[in-house]
Amino acid sequence: MDRFGGTCDLSVSSRKSYGGPMKKAAGPTSRLPVVLIVSAAVIALLIFGIKAIWPRHEGLTPSSKTPAVIVVVDPAHGGSDAGSSSEGALEKAVTLAVASKMASLASEFPGVRIVLTRAADTEMSDEQRIAVASDEAAQLFLAVHVNAFGQPTALGIETLVDSTHKAGDAAWTFADAVQKAVIAATGAKNRGVKAQGSSFSRLTIPAASALVGFVTTPEERAKLSDPAYQESIARGLLRGISDYVAAAGVTPVSATQTIPLDKGQTAKPAGKSP
Repeated sequence: MDRFGGTCDLSVSSRKSYGGPMKKAAGPTSRLPVVLIVSAAVIALLIFGIKAIWPRHEGLTPSSKTPAVIVVVDPAHGGSDAGSSSEGALEKAVTLAVASKMASLASEFPGVRIVLTRAADTEMSDEQRIAVASDEAAQLFLAVHVNAFGQPTALGIETLVDSTHKAGDAAWTFADAVQKAVIAATGAKNRGVKAQGSSFSRLTIPAASALVGFVTTPEERAKLSDPAYQESIARGLLRGISDYVAAAGVTPVSATQTIPLDKGQTAKPAGKSP
């Protein structure tokens, strides 16, 4: 029945006549998917062609595209040299975790580029670590260590400079900036900046060693194994580096500028001391 009350006669003949035009009309429609496929292929070819001639920037980070102060960060120990250890916590693992987080977070500190002496559990000699600083033309050098003590009561973070440096020189100022910032970031006990003989006495660029906690003290051992606390340490160390760079007026240098780094080696200068 149609909408006006009549009877709708759907005889065989009427269905055939109705189906005829429909089949004819379906001809152009059936070609539509082909047109779409061809159009998509043309668009894909155009996009591919544009990408092929467009300047590529993959693999470049803000720190590598723009001038930056180069800081070599040395995760102490590695490989068969585990460093200090207690209850399964290894110094070499903690130092690598902190240094790796520093490298990951460095983009938050414009003007500073972090280079690691090692990015895996590999053993390195002191000469190899110094060679990295030379090859990378480092302007600052920071080693990351953990501390150990015979009694499980010692707490806190301290930063060391080589005993060949006099109080107030660039190395001490660098260490002071690092110590202040890492204490602020972690809330750890402040053990201050101290002088101690080290294998990096030959470095002429400002260098320091941050001892970021006692692996032999249960309270700090738990923190040192915590990724969140490791990140707090990393941010604090980065903030100290950035603060020193700003206060000391350290600026990225041209490829023609060099200073002695070690015997027979040169590197770019670390800027002026404050």
